[in-house]
Amino acid sequence: MADLIDTMTVKSPLFLEGSWGERDIGTHESTLELYYNKDNTGFIEWDIPDVAFEYIGLWFDIDKDGKRSLSEYDGVMSLNDHAIALLRKNGVEVGKDFE
Repeated sequence: MADLIDTMTVKSPLFLEGSWGERDIGTHESTLELYYNKDNTGFIEWDIPDVAFEYIGLWFDIDKDGKRSLSEYDGVMSLNDHAIALLRKNGVEVGKDFE
């Protein structure tokens, strides 16, 4: 069972991304919920009521002091600024290569 860590609701422009490129889908309110599993994984449930629901899988490196660093993600083409901000707000180190 995963633990809910934090929630963030934002209103921002959104883009649909794929291997074909990206398409502007307008400005929408959405909610991101960050969860940690009992191991070195977690996820963000990203609910965009007007458009879609996205699930972003997260993998972390955890140091001896329990500090998490993002090592991998899956489910979206790229992490948006809000997902990165939510992770950093909760003490997760997110390297420049994920921006």
